[in-house]
Amino acid sequence: MQFLKNKPLKELKILKEALVRARQEKGLTNDGLAKAVCLNKWQIKEMEESDSYLYFYSMQIKIHAARRIGNYLGLIESDYLKNLDDCV
Repeated sequence: MQFLKNKPLKELKILKEALVRARQEKGLTNDGLAKAVCLNKWQIKEMEESDSYLYFYSMQIKIHAARRIGNYLGLIESDYLKNLDDCV
């Protein structure tokens, strides 16, 4: 198993589909997940639908939030975060 935590955050890509699928499998709404991980429902929506970070102050904060969400949903980091080099 490869751990991605030592990689610079700018080289990571959030796999939105994996987060959406895991949330839906747990029967959670965006609102329910937001409350569970102490985020705003708009942040959850952005996490699942956009590569931008309008509701986050930086991509590093968005990656940190993705880790919090993934952990809550019981995912391993490699399920929802990938190296950009691996995605081309």
